[in-house]
Order: sequence, then C-alpha cells, then structure tokens
Amino acid sequence: MRWLRLYLRSRRVPLALGLATAATALVWALWLAYSDERTVNARLVSLTVMLAVAAFTPTLGGADDALDRTASVNWPVRRAAHLLLTASAITGLLLLSTVTDARFAPLTVVLRDTVGILGLTALGAALLGPARSWIAPLTWTLVTILPFVGPSTKLRWQVAGWLVQPAGSTAATVFAALLAVAGLVAYALRGLPRHPAVETAPDH
Repeated sequence: MRWLRLYLRSRRVPLALGLATAATALVWALWLAYSDERTVNARLVSLTVMLAVAAFTPTLGGADDALDRTASVNWPVRRAAHLLLTASAITGLLLLSTVTDARFAPLTVVLRDTVGILGLTALGAALLGPARSWIAPLTWTLVTILPFVGPSTKLRWQVAGWLVQPAGSTAATVFAALLAVAGLVAYALRGLPRHPAVETAPDH
C-alpha cells in the first residue's frame, strides 16, 4: 500500500483531514457551550460541511498536471474514489458527534449537504480548477444561512435553499443528488482544466 501513502501525501490529505476535524470540533464545541439544544441547527450543519469540504478542496488536484493525466493510471476511477472517500470522511466526522451532548443530525441532512456541497465543489474544480472551485459552494452556503432563507413549501425555495430544508424535503434531496452526480461525473471523467505549459525563453 506504499502507493496509497504516497498518493495521500502528494494530495495533502492528512493536512486536509486535520483541518476538517478542527473546524468540525470548533463548531461542535461552540454549540455545546452556548446552546441549550442538543441537535445543531440546519444552518450550522451546512456551514460546518462547507468548511470541511473547503479543507479537502486542495486535495482535488496534484502538484503536476501532466502526472495527473498519465495513461498508466486509471484516473477516472481514482478521482471517483477520491470523491467518495472524501464524502465518507466528512460525513463520518460529523456523525461522531451523535454519541455526545451536541450532535450534527439527522443523518439524512448531513449526508445530503455533504454530497451536494462536495459535488458542487467537484464540478467547479473540473470547470475552473481547485483554486477557484470554492467560490460557488461558499457563496451558496453563505446566502442560504441568511435569516430570510428557511424551510418552504414552494418548490423554487426548496431548491434555492436546499441546504436548510428539513430531512423530508424531496426537492432538496433530489437537487443535492443532481449536484453530487454532476460533480462526480465531471471531475472523474474530465479531471481538471489543462494549464498551458510555461515556456522559458533561452538565455542569450
């Protein structure tokens, strides 16, 4: 499994996992200290997921574009596995709180928000590169957690505010699933945008 260790280190996965754990722990600790409710509200769940995904965003790309396209590696499968394992890691981090007095729940909301935000990030990485893939998820999350956005019976608001809809919202779940599938397919099959090689003029 030496190749796996090298891959994780080259993608800075241990650092990302540490940052995601720290962000999750901070939100958990603040909720435990300042709230009388046991379950973290939907706005903080979505914000925590966004912070965790942001920590993993740099792992979507490597240091060498050419190496990420070598024909000797089945990159579509590896990229798809990378996303699936990232989603599992983030979901697992949040669900560890269910055995404590402050928990990120329910599971369906945590999973929905995780795959949706991660899918949107992966889609941004495939189109714009990892360095700018955080723009859409961050903007959408910050707008969604504003006080005027909340659970709604209107379809357009259920879609626009999918992050804070209750667990039983079919529209929010379907939309998150579409984001997840679009991001997974685009990132796995397309990879990252090609960067033109930098040519250095010869010295005279």
